Amino acid sequence: MHLIIGGKWSSTWTMRGWLACKLSGLDFSTETLFLSRPDSKARLAEVSPTGRIPVLIHDGMRITDTLAIAEYLWELAPGSDIWPADRPARTTARMVAAEMHGHFAEVRAALPMNLIKRWPIKDGVPSNVKLLDRPGVRDNITRVEAIWRETRRAWGADGPYLFGERFTFADAMYAPMASRLRTYSVDVAPDSQGYADACLGHPLVLEWISGAEDQAREIGREAVAAWP
Repeated sequence: MHLIIGGKWSSTWTMRGWLACKLSGLDFSTETLFLSRPDSKARLAEVSPTGRIPVLIHDGMRITDTLAIAEYLWELAPGSDIWPADRPARTTARMVAAEMHGHFAEVRAALPMNLIKRWPIKDGVPSNVKLLDRPGVRDNITRVEAIWRETRRAWGADGPYLFGERFTFADAMYAPMASRLRTYSVDVAPDSQGYADACLGHPLVLEWISGAEDQAREIGREAVAAWP
């Protein structure tokens, strides 16, 4: 299996696709396609029928949607950490993953993921205020907090993640959202912050963040932190 990903500091969907591959336990290789380079558009057209990444290439197939990648991997490795073992929990995990997959456009647009950047404070006032006050952003964040709270209340008693002790693809879907809270200094309820911290502290997420740091050193930290 070969996974084509984008820049680790900013590509939310490739982060999720990479985490799905890791959670499957299957062997795979990766190739990074930086979308801002002169040859990026041509290379993207070669590898992706939709013009988007990530792309998982396996057995002659090119799978381009992150959720589809997770389901494909689950079929290859049922019982892996992609989904919970219990059917009702697994159904709930698919529901909350699908909600993240299809919604929250306002917070994505206002608070793009950047694992290197930290939003500055000027004259004692967080400069994220205008971003958080854009239409729909606070409602999005409130809904995310509700999903975390309700899911953990129902399924997370035995561990720090949405479904307890196992970090699943549902957590992987929300890891970029957890990173936004850190990047933009977003105030959330203590239980939401605790979950976000646990999510960002998972070894696989830390491995991805470490890769983002490596890329920032290679490209130039100031250039990476300046976008977007």
